[in-house]
Amino acid sequence: MSEERIGLGSLRKNKTPRPVTIAPENAAKEERTMPDQILDHGGRKRASELPKSIRIGLDTHTALQTIALLQDKPLYQALTDIVENYVQEQPSAVRKQIRANVMAKQSMTKPQP
Repeated sequence: MSEERIGLGSLRKNKTPRPVTIAPENAAKEERTMPDQILDHGGRKRASELPKSIRIGLDTHTALQTIALLQDKPLYQALTDIVENYVQEQPSAVRKQIRANVMAKQSMTKPQP
C-alpha cells in the first residue's frame, strides 16, 4: 500500500527539479562613469587665466612651495595635483557634485566665439 501524504506533497505526484540559478554577467562588472581627472591639468597658464589669490597660512604655503620644488612643478600645478588626489578619495556623490560645479564654472568663464 502506498503512503498517504498530507499537505502540498499530496497534490504533486511528479516533482520537477528546481531550475539552475544563473548569475547575470553584467552585475559583476563595475564601470566607472566619472573621468579619472576632474581638474584641468593643462600646461603652463598665463597670469590672466589664474584667479587673483588665496589666503593660506605661512606654514601651508611653505609646505606647498617645498612640494612644488621637489616635483619640479609650478606652485599651482602642485596644488592642483594635491586637490585632485583629495577629490579622488571622496565618495562618488561628492565627486559628482564637485565635477558639476567645476564644469559650471568653466562654462561661465570660457569666452564665447
